[in-house]
Amino acid sequence: MNFLVVESSLVVRESLCYVLLSFGIKGVPVENREAARLAIDRGDSIDGAIVDIDNKDVDGIRLITELTEREQPHKISVIVHTIQTSKEIVMRMVDLGVAGYLLKPFSPESAKTKLAVIFSKLATHNSQRRHIRVKPDPQELARVSFRVPPSTHLVSGRVVDISLGGMAAELFNPPASISLATGMTLTGMEISLSGKELRPSSTVVMYKLKVLAVRFEILTPTDKKALERYIFKSISS
Repeated sequence: MNFLVVESSLVVRESLCYVLLSFGIKGVPVENREAARLAIDRGDSIDGAIVDIDNKDVDGIRLITELTEREQPHKISVIVHTIQTSKEIVMRMVDLGVAGYLLKPFSPESAKTKLAVIFSKLATHNSQRRHIRVKPDPQELARVSFRVPPSTHLVSGRVVDISLGGMAAELFNPPASISLATGMTLTGMEISLSGKELRPSSTVVMYKLKVLAVRFEILTPTDKKALERYIFKSISS
C-alpha cells in the first residue's frame, strides 16, 4: 500500500513516512499539489494521501478536491493534516469526503496513535462510505431502531460509527439474515444521537453477525445540520 505524503516541511514529510512504515505502508513524499499530480500521472499506485491544507504553496484543498473527484479505478483515501479546527473547515472536509483528520502540531507519537484509529476504520471501510466517521462514546447511548417490512417487529441496536454518508450498528435483536438483504431500503429508521432524533432514508450495504451497515440516501436539511454539528463536536473535542 502506498500513501502520498503532501507536506511543505521536509522534516514532517520524512517523519510521516517513517510513521507510515510502522503500519506497513510506503510513504511517497512530495512537497505540493503539482508534485502529487506528477506522482499519480506517472502511474504510481496510490491508495491514499496525507495532505497539509495550511500552507498555500502546497495547495492542499485544491489537491483534495481533485483527488476526491478524480475518475480512477479505486478511490484514494485522503487524510487531512492541519491546525485548523473551525466548523467551516471541518465541514468542508466532510463534504469532500475525507477519511480522517490529523491535527497539528505534528509529533510522531500522536500521529501514530491517530493514524492507527483512522487505518482501523479504513480496513473495513465500505467503498460506498467515503466520509469522516466518528464513534459515539459508549456512555452516550446512541441508538437506532427500525422495522423490516412486512414485519411489525421493532429492531434496535447501538450505533457503532456514523458519518454524513451512512452508519454502522450492532443490533440487539437481529432479524434473520435473509430479511436484511443488501440494497434493501429502510424508510422508517430512527437514530437517537445526543438528544436529537434523525430519520434518514437508508439502504442496506452490509449485514453480518449482528452488524448492520447502511448508506444514507436522503437526509433532511435539519437532520444533516444536526449530524454535521455532532461530527464537528466529535472531531474537534
